Amino acid sequence: MRKRMSWMMAVLAAAALASGCSGGETADTAGSSADTASTEEGGSQEAAPAGDATEVIFWSSMSGGMGETLDKIVSDYNASQDAVHVTVEFQGNYYDMAAKLQAAVTSGEIPHVAQLEMGRTKMFANYGVLQDMTDLAAEEGLDLSMFYPGLMNSCDWGEGVYALPFNRSTPMFYYNKDMFTEVGLDPEDPPETWDELQEYAAQLSIPDERWGFEMPIDAWFYEAFIMESDGRILNDDETDIAFNNETGTKPLELWKNMISEGIMKAPPGKEYNSYEAARSDFAAGITGMIVTSSGDLGTLSASCDFNIGTCFLPKNTRFGVPTGGANVVMMAGHEEDASATMDFLKYLTSPDVSAYWASQTGYLPSSQAAADSDVYQEYISANDNAKTALEQMEYTDIPRPVNENYPQIHSEIMMTEIQRCIEEPDYTPEEAVQAISDQTRALLGS
Repeated sequence: MRKRMSWMMAVLAAAALASGCSGGETADTAGSSADTASTEEGGSQEAAPAGDATEVIFWSSMSGGMGETLDKIVSDYNASQDAVHVTVEFQGNYYDMAAKLQAAVTSGEIPHVAQLEMGRTKMFANYGVLQDMTDLAAEEGLDLSMFYPGLMNSCDWGEGVYALPFNRSTPMFYYNKDMFTEVGLDPEDPPETWDELQEYAAQLSIPDERWGFEMPIDAWFYEAFIMESDGRILNDDETDIAFNNETGTKPLELWKNMISEGIMKAPPGKEYNSYEAARSDFAAGITGMIVTSSGDLGTLSASCDFNIGTCFLPKNTRFGVPTGGANVVMMAGHEEDASATMDFLKYLTSPDVSAYWASQTGYLPSSQAAADSDVYQEYISANDNAKTALEQMEYTDIPRPVNENYPQIHSEIMMTEIQRCIEEPDYTPEEAVQAISDQTRALLGS
């Protein structure tokens, strides 16, 4: 057993290292999934005297305003009962979290609960370091069927459920309504197709001063553009990519052409730094349209002094987006505290708390019951931009791969090749996609 665990930890360490070498979500990153968990230092909620209460440690990737919202949720839970006390400990972004969890598993100093980027859930589950929550959920009265199926796709493994959806997101299109009006575009009629995206970007651009469109060159967004051509990421038997054709080359051609025409900017930086650069440019009026996580709605609404609009990602042949962000997982090894931990997770993912979390952050509600709640309905009634992510859920029908090797394919292979394609004028989309295919087949042993 000791040899088997050592082997598992070695494999997990290698996989975590490989999947964290490059790429962003995101933080939805790597999509990387994606999504952009904050890289700022976050405050941790200090442990309070708990008396006879069971102490539960929750590792978080939320800081800033999101961290404060999470702290309030946890404080409310602690105040609601005296049997369990939860302490939040900030661990950095999703890449940091994966690395620290791997180290914690190796050392044996593991938390009870962690936010784990959705693309890594099954990798950790496969190596036996996550607790199957199926029976515990039933014992604590948590109905797993209430969660959106599209969000649960990354939560189950084999016959077990190893995660619950929490801060989940989709890529979303944001635009500066005031800038639209300035150049004669209708602020209530954003681009719907790739052709319109190019037309609008050209109209919004001012040479060497302002770009019509900006987007991190990120594998999560590349997935979205593949899906918008009705493409899939891996083939049915998961031996190769499924986009070694025009569904894979067309997005790269589009981006290269727009950048060469001076109407699209690829923000500097890697991983989550490129997301921050795009958000900053948008808030400063340097770019008129961006793609980033739906979880950035709250941040952008607070930082922009102009009217913001949101819409679906412009389509090629159809609308389509991947989901991203993080799930909450229960780590194996705390069996004596499992019931207490599940009690907290039941509270954290309940419709009322999910609705509050979504309304404060811009993340998706995790269930229809949360979306239908008074709290969330009041939120979207007062904020039209928040409706976009929820309505876009209809187009998450093409699932992201859940293969245990996909984090490495996504964050190392895809990210490296698409960024090289954009940065090197002579490196063609066809060469980039073929390189992704070659490396993927080698990794998958096909």
